[in-house]
Amino acid sequence: MAIPFLHNINLSDNQLQNAKVHVTSTAPTAGKGQIYLDSTASDNKLKYYDGTGWVIADATVSASFNTSDGVITFTTSSGETYTVDIDGRFMEDFIVAGDTGDDQTISDGNTLTISGGTELSSVGSDTDTITINHSDVTRTNTTGTALTPDFGANFDVITGVTSNARGHITGVETTNITIPENDSVDVTAITTDAAYYPTFVSAAGDVALNIDGSAADKLSYNPNSQTLTVKNLVVDGTQTILDETVQVVENSTILFEGTTADDFETKLTVIDPTADRTISLPDESGTVVLNAFKTVSGDTNSAVADSATDTLTIAGGNGITTEATASSDTITINHDDTSSQASVDNSGNTVIQDVTLDTYGHVTGLASKTIEVPTDREFVVDLDATDGNVAKSTNTYTVTHSLNSRDVIVEVYHTTNYDTIFVDITRATVNTITVAFAAAVTDGDYRVLIKKIG
Repeated sequence: MAIPFLHNINLSDNQLQNAKVHVTSTAPTAGKGQIYLDSTASDNKLKYYDGTGWVIADATVSASFNTSDGVITFTTSSGETYTVDIDGRFMEDFIVAGDTGDDQTISDGNTLTISGGTELSSVGSDTDTITINHSDVTRTNTTGTALTPDFGANFDVITGVTSNARGHITGVETTNITIPENDSVDVTAITTDAAYYPTFVSAAGDVALNIDGSAADKLSYNPNSQTLTVKNLVVDGTQTILDETVQVVENSTILFEGTTADDFETKLTVIDPTADRTISLPDESGTVVLNAFKTVSGDTNSAVADSATDTLTIAGGNGITTEATASSDTITINHDDTSSQASVDNSGNTVIQDVTLDTYGHVTGLASKTIEVPTDREFVVDLDATDGNVAKSTNTYTVTHSLNSRDVIVEVYHTTNYDTIFVDITRATVNTITVAFAAAVTDGDYRVLIKKIG
């Protein structure tokens, strides 16, 4: 007896592996979509019902082509033939035209030759490819000499190139250029009390680079006072100032950009002093702590440290105590022992039944309860004819479970790989079931689990 499935089966896009269609010499009850393998010796074909009749599902074909009329004939293994007529047009003449010259008709059997023209050549290869190459053009290479000109020196540069209609260079025009003399100003011997705007050079003879802009924007040097004036100074690297005082005046600010260049910076400034002040940084590594007043808020109320001498006290509340340790600068917050309830570690069918709590939610009592599980609601046995509760006839086992009900859940699994298997199960009586296999199996290879419901 086959296993009955009384609803559609959805495999959710999974594979149906190692399966067979129904093999029979008698067509099953016809229904649209029904399939079977006709086992008749002269047939042995897979067939499906299309709603009006049985159709052979055969895709095996052979084909032949008639070169005289252009007809292709397909023949299936079942003997049916199909033809395709391409009206003999498996090769047509075609015309090749160039930019100039006469159009040429290429007929079947003719050869189309692609040849090179002016400064071009073509090469055919056995990969069905025609390669068109640009021919070599006579040329003269000129190699220049590396130049290191000084002020007043001259050299030649290319100012014009002549090419033909195909882009080949046919002429080069050169022009001689002279570098102007250096007009830098040397202020080393000047002592006048005035601002000089120097030019920047990297060495004697280099071209000077002047700084443009208004007088306030320019870099200047006063030889009399030995003062260098600059609007903005950027130092790439370490700047060392020996035996001097760095003075920041007129409420100026030292600005730290940080590692991220964005809209956020840290400014270091000073409140307008009313007397001489000295701020000393400690001789150690670490972070400077700001002495700012803070407010500490609790679930209710808040505490304010409003002076440098205030002490913030952390006190214990209900069921909580605190302990300060000066040697480690630590405050330890302890939970008081409010119940002394020992842990309970049950096992088997014993579970926690009651939990008693105090007003703070602490466990003050635990009560356990052992659940009694009936032993007359479950049955398990190997499918082995030598067992007193199991009988076997051909490929069918009869199991006596004595649960006095047909409302039982039955499952069968393999005793070696523990896979659940699907077999034909019948609830024969209130105390027995039958387990039927389609083929012979070995005693003890399978186990049946039975559970009574209700």
